[in-house]
Amino acid sequence: MRGLRPSLLGLAGLSLASGVLLIVLAWLLADTLNALAFENTLPDGHRLALVAALILGRFVVSGIEARISAGLGIRAGLVLRRLFVQAQLHGTGRRSTSAGAAALLLVEGIEAVEPFFARFLPAMIQAAFLPVAILVVAFPLDYISALTLALTAPLIPVFMVLIGKGAVSLNVRQWEAMNRLSAYFLDAVRALTLFRTFNALDRECERLAEASDEWRSDAFDVLRIAFLSSLALEFFATLGVALVAVFIGFRLLSGDMDYTRGLFLLVLAPEFYRPLRMMGVHYHARMESTAAAGRLAPLMGADDAPAASPPASGVAAPSPVPGSGGAPAVRFDAVTFAYDTGGPVLRDLTLELEPGTLTALVGASGVGKTTVLDLARGALRPGSGRVLVGGAAPDLSVFRPCWVPQDPHPFAGTVRDAVALGRPDASDAEILAALEQAAALDIVAERFRGLDRVIGEGGQGLSGGEIRRLSLARAFLADASLVLLDEPSASLDQDSETALAHALGGLVPRRTVLVAAHRLATIRAASRILVLEDGRIVEDGPFEALRDAGGAFTRLLGSRSPLVAAALNREKTS
Repeated sequence: MRGLRPSLLGLAGLSLASGVLLIVLAWLLADTLNALAFENTLPDGHRLALVAALILGRFVVSGIEARISAGLGIRAGLVLRRLFVQAQLHGTGRRSTSAGAAALLLVEGIEAVEPFFARFLPAMIQAAFLPVAILVVAFPLDYISALTLALTAPLIPVFMVLIGKGAVSLNVRQWEAMNRLSAYFLDAVRALTLFRTFNALDRECERLAEASDEWRSDAFDVLRIAFLSSLALEFFATLGVALVAVFIGFRLLSGDMDYTRGLFLLVLAPEFYRPLRMMGVHYHARMESTAAAGRLAPLMGADDAPAASPPASGVAAPSPVPGSGGAPAVRFDAVTFAYDTGGPVLRDLTLELEPGTLTALVGASGVGKTTVLDLARGALRPGSGRVLVGGAAPDLSVFRPCWVPQDPHPFAGTVRDAVALGRPDASDAEILAALEQAAALDIVAERFRGLDRVIGEGGQGLSGGEIRRLSLARAFLADASLVLLDEPSASLDQDSETALAHALGGLVPRRTVLVAAHRLATIRAASRILVLEDGRIVEDGPFEALRDAGGAFTRLLGSRSPLVAAALNREKTS
């Protein structure tokens, strides 16, 4: 937020200038009205021109203040959005447990923070300058009125704090309810077909209505506090102006004060409270911004979560240019990781992948294989321990491994666009070679217009296996030094799986390849197998050695199906 400092300084200077113009204008108006009412003297042209110039000056200053304030909110929103996206992409912030909640914070959450910079912060700056300037001028003229203003002004923030003491917790509760509503609504939209199939639409609509009513109730609680604080602010501001008017009136009657000074102080009294009133008007925006910022901070890496270990002294970070260096070594040193929703997934995990090797990571479903891949590519940060790729902590801002997730998401476009995403300058021959390696040449057959075949949004027009093979072709084409594949052979038929397993060997030795594998052909293709169980590596070795050891890997293979177990037994005895 350092880029916002010039705007804040500009607002401070404009607030001071506005206060000076106001004080001069109030004196001229009071003097002019006194001469007109009690001395029967009409103001000359110079005085009227000066009053008009001061009014115009205040109008211009106010317009500039409004423009800077609006720009301040917009720029703050842009900065927060950039930080949010960077933190999620680079793994420096926690991941949201719900896509709906993350989308809500990215849009509504940051929009809730913007009014703090656009409204409350400018009002607070005005409240810091204008009342002080008025008191400095009022004390020499009439210390009683100045003391009245000085003693009543602190009552406004004091009572606002007392009334709004629980408002922040109410705002936090409102945001939590909104997060739950957003997450549930997104899940419900995705599962509409499932609800219809099981005749559960009415029940889910009732649950959605309950979540909506919970949010509505919390919103009204927040508004009640906001209206109550505004009432207290208006009451004390009105009381202060009334006291000043009463004291001035008594002294005017007794002849202890001339009318020019009385009118001048009476004109300044409402202006003294105006910045405080504006700060109160926008106090609700401050409370909402505080609650939203509290939800945003963990996702932007601003909480107390442990960060990934920095690179060791004298060790360069991985090359930002894919393939510019050799295949990197990957090392996990006593890594522990847990998601917010449960206990540790990985416990003191230690492993090391040699450069230019193909390693298969196997284990039961949910054991943490995808988590290991996400840590290796820098999308997650370890809770303890450290992850090193090429001797440095992985950082997606400078290091871009090739990654194929469990559920690849192709964007709308042609097959050429989808495969050449990481290498837009690749030739058609290179793209076709990558498709052949991924056993995906049938996708670009002549009847489909070849590489110009159009893919709809989300892979419309392709089967699940075809989408996965396209993603694998992209991995083959990319010149990344680290390749991470998450169950690459899922949804493939047996022939395609065999062809893919054979092609995986072509990724080395220029690359380090780590595959989270379930299928037997993919596991066999690896030169080394790591068995993950209870968050730790329990077995490590080549396929034949682990198969014959009778340990966790053997049990894992035997649990897959009777046919696989029988085939392995025949192979073992032959």
